[in-house]
Amino acid sequence: MSKYTVTLSDEDIQMIKDCHSKNPSIMKALDEAKKIAD
Repeated sequence: MSKYTVTLSDEDIQMIKDCHSKNPSIMKALDEAKKIAD
């Protein structure tokens, strides 16, 4: 499994949330990434 580091601005994150709010796995990945970033 590959590991990538991606840096997103707040606008990017908001756009992903808007587009993928119906996709729980993407939302979960975003939440996990946020925990790691904090």
